[in-house]
Amino acid sequence: MDRPLIAAATFVTAFAISAVLVRQSISFARSRGLLDQVGPRRVIPNRLPRIAGPAILGAFLAGLCVTSLLGVDRFADERNRLLLLVVASILLVGVMIVDDIRGIAPLPKLLVQIGVALIVVAPYAFDREWGIVINQINLPVQGTVRFGVIAAIVFSVFWIVGMMNTINLIDGLDGLAGSLTLVACAILFLHTYFWPRDDPQFTISLLPAALGGAVLGFLIYNWHPARIILGDAGAYFLGLALAVAAIIGGAKIATTLLALGLPILDVAWVAISRAQRGTSVVQADRGHLHHRLLDLGWSQARIVASVAGASLAFGIASLLLPNRGLKLAAIAIVGLVLIGTVVIVATVDEDGNRKLGTRLPGARSR
Repeated sequence: MDRPLIAAATFVTAFAISAVLVRQSISFARSRGLLDQVGPRRVIPNRLPRIAGPAILGAFLAGLCVTSLLGVDRFADERNRLLLLVVASILLVGVMIVDDIRGIAPLPKLLVQIGVALIVVAPYAFDREWGIVINQINLPVQGTVRFGVIAAIVFSVFWIVGMMNTINLIDGLDGLAGSLTLVACAILFLHTYFWPRDDPQFTISLLPAALGGAVLGFLIYNWHPARIILGDAGAYFLGLALAVAAIIGGAKIATTLLALGLPILDVAWVAISRAQRGTSVVQADRGHLHHRLLDLGWSQARIVASVAGASLAFGIASLLLPNRGLKLAAIAIVGLVLIGTVVIVATVDEDGNRKLGTRLPGARSR
């Protein structure tokens, strides 16, 4: 079968199975009262099912199985790394679904995330054909910087855990986390399917294709007004899969940072703001950009479309920019866009007037 047909079959299979499994998950959760608890981050009072994680994971795995059934030929090291991802994903979703149903304290959840990340990266210390790590990065001035084994493992664990928490923390509006994940999958698919032109990574491109299909099947029921939400199992799995898809065939850090630059910087901004206020970094509140826009009267659909559209534009730019220097400049522009937006949103009320007495994180009172 031709490559375009294999990629299409992978995406469609994951999408169809996701749509069916998510729908069944909604019925299952409602029949057993497995509904979300209303909290400070929730923007609507309705209690919704939050057990989408197993359905999305199942659809993703089905998409990967289709690639094998269609005779996709992978190198041994790629098969080994995919096995690590599958084992880590099943373990992560299995533990986090308990959190979605009964609740788990923040520290044990963090330890689970680190443990799952180590499953993916630690084998690199013993066999270079197994672990999935970032062993080098390309900088505009210094060029390629290569990491030793320990540094590669530590940096990779930080990358994976950070991505898991980023997706989880931006899951504050209907369709937001799913839409941003879908954008990132599209950009990573294009990157690996077409680039580099002299050696495209077709087999690697099937990973974001399967993940994108699984996410789209979920989005049908998660778009506002949502009938189901990701829950920690779903959000952490999406973060894990995205993090691995970005590095499994060679680090595509700049591409991923541009596609997800706004949510990543938003999470960092909120974390710094919380730390400066003396509150816990993991304490839920309504300080994220999407919450601020919602308080200004923006609809959920408008916010999701705007943020996802901006992410898509920066992601496409990452594919078209010819060198590392321009990509770094684009990342800086993403940061400036976010800072400027937050400044405007934080200091302007719904009528466009400046709020009196408003202070931004880091600002000193007179």
